[in-house]
Amino acid sequence: MRFLFLILVISFGISMGLKAQTVIVNGVVIDSVSSKPLAFVNILSVGNVGAVTDIDGRFSIKVNQNDCCLKLTYVGYKTAVYHINFDEEYQNIKLSRNVINLDEVVVFSQENPAHRIINKVIDNRNVNNPKKIPQFKYTSYDKMIFTVNVDSIIQNSKPVKKNNTNDIADFVKDKDLFIMETVTEHSYLSPGLNQENIVATKVSGLNDPVMAFIISQLQSTSFYDELIQIAGIDYVNPISKGSTKKYFFLIEDTLISQTDDTVFIISFRPRKGTNFTGLKGFLHINTNRWAVQYVKAEPNKEQNGISVKIQQGYKFVQGHWFPNQLNTDIIFKTATADKDGGSYPIVAVGRSYIKDINLNPNLSRKDFSYHEVEIDKNATKRNVDYWNKHRVNSLTNREIETYRIIDSIGKAQNFDKMIATFQSLITGKIPLGFVNIDFGKIFHYNNFEGLYLGMGLHTNDFVSDKFTVGGFWGYGTRDKSAKYGADLTININKHSESSIRVDAYNKVVPSGGVEFFDDRLQAWRPEYFYEFFYTRMNKIIGGELAYSFRIRAIRDFSWNTGLKIQEKYPIDNYYFTSTSLPFDTVTNFHTTKFTIGFKYAFRNKVLQTTRGNISLGSKYPTIWLAYTRGSEILSGQMRFNRIDFKLNYTHEFKYIGESNIIVKAGIIDGEVPISDLFNGLGTYDAFTIYAPGSFGTMRSNEFYSDKY
Repeated sequence: MRFLFLILVISFGISMGLKAQTVIVNGVVIDSVSSKPLAFVNILSVGNVGAVTDIDGRFSIKVNQNDCCLKLTYVGYKTAVYHINFDEEYQNIKLSRNVINLDEVVVFSQENPAHRIINKVIDNRNVNNPKKIPQFKYTSYDKMIFTVNVDSIIQNSKPVKKNNTNDIADFVKDKDLFIMETVTEHSYLSPGLNQENIVATKVSGLNDPVMAFIISQLQSTSFYDELIQIAGIDYVNPISKGSTKKYFFLIEDTLISQTDDTVFIISFRPRKGTNFTGLKGFLHINTNRWAVQYVKAEPNKEQNGISVKIQQGYKFVQGHWFPNQLNTDIIFKTATADKDGGSYPIVAVGRSYIKDINLNPNLSRKDFSYHEVEIDKNATKRNVDYWNKHRVNSLTNREIETYRIIDSIGKAQNFDKMIATFQSLITGKIPLGFVNIDFGKIFHYNNFEGLYLGMGLHTNDFVSDKFTVGGFWGYGTRDKSAKYGADLTININKHSESSIRVDAYNKVVPSGGVEFFDDRLQAWRPEYFYEFFYTRMNKIIGGELAYSFRIRAIRDFSWNTGLKIQEKYPIDNYYFTSTSLPFDTVTNFHTTKFTIGFKYAFRNKVLQTTRGNISLGSKYPTIWLAYTRGSEILSGQMRFNRIDFKLNYTHEFKYIGESNIIVKAGIIDGEVPISDLFNGLGTYDAFTIYAPGSFGTMRSNEFYSDKY
């Protein structure tokens, strides 16, 4: 019995001793020169236990205490053997770049072996693409910092005379230029229903949260789309169909993952002689479902003086590969800080961390609102405890100092007012106290009115966000006529974009014009340049009552219905005769019109801000359709029906570029005067200007029709 007890004690002691021999080593891997963290470095212990650094260069590996070393391999860097210091809680490992003087020449006797792997990845795209998962939810924490490469400034600085300092170089010694953070809750329901709720945002120097939305738009969240978007530009994905004919792939290394799966490291770049918007970089392909585990990519060619690099990391969660870390580094080579003869570019460093991933959240369509992106009304009011809960790392002293200094500068210089002004200018408005000046009502020119000078004013949110009231007055130097009007808009429900508008005016409009209810919501559009060539316009006195709204059940539709009562005056001694009228000819046209129409933008991405909604467009065709029922007021005769249709589609074709397709059509059933017919949009004159959707070989007001 004593012998058995002794055996048990010895066995227990041996097992405890074996367990004690296994320890976890934590650390970070950085570049030996720049001290920047290196993502996706391959680490192997003496006991053949493998690990890979995350997107911030950090790692955690389980080793035996008898293991003395770690072997680190990384494409473009020298292989290193690091001796573990078990007395240190955190290992700081530096890797040196591998300088290669000559380009390596690779010759394959048969098919490139990397193609077999890439083709398997392409075949499994639908299996691994997160957008093919029926539904999911996650929370992301995003941080972006704008700064100058401080290390470069210090290393290259020359001695300077006393009192000879560089403002920006001195400014960034202990702080950055700008910092912003967001916490966003994401929901997705197949096919294509997205919802992004920005629940927390913190922007140095600003209270307006709209700037924080920039972070999530810098790169595609998934690396499985045919085209990868980086900083607003679409690039052909190296793992899209037919990519092996356009890209050159090379197997750089083969590793074994912690789950005993094989991981292939494959470099890629556009083939020589090809001409398309492509990427270059490295893919880590895991044989578990032949999925992308890590990716580093950058444009093959620099775009507009901006250099962009992205990194993405994926983890296997709930039976699927899902992105969990995103990095975006942007170098603005045309925006620099100068010091002592040196020029140092401004850089933006973005980090996104995805957590709380749920691939079966039990979502339904009612969980998705009208707007794909919404900002919580309390997003800018989150306290320190809330931020500490969501931050991956605590703010550094440098970041704390950035917030302190930039916030004080922003308050003194009123950065929020500058941002508000910029947002207003996009819609053609100039904020001035409690009113907005309508830029389009100050001046314009066309061949009928000549030079138009005037003023248009509307109240803004300083008065009320529940209603807007305003008006305009102007005078044309050629037609020698004054135009004026007033309007009132009541915002019933901001969320559903429900509003009532009442309008009264005395103005001129083009003969035979076509306009949809939301055409004038965006200013500065080239489509309006044809108005410069107008030679025939009709004076019109009247009023309108319109109701705009959206319905949650059919969230991709915007609706408008209205009633117009108008009197139009023709020009050039125009007379109209109709068999339905009790008198021979008509010179003035008194009409009443009832209109109902809609805009259908499938999966239109709309950002709801504190100053209105900003449409970010749809990758699908957008359709407008309007029906008008009209009649002559005095007799109740001359009834007519009118249908207007427009389709606008912008599509990015792989290897070719972006194309925009516009289709317009209209038909009128009944007899109507020239003022209500369709007019071909001509821009031919002594010169012409670019106006999409118009005819450069047709004179303005040259043709009219009742169908087109």
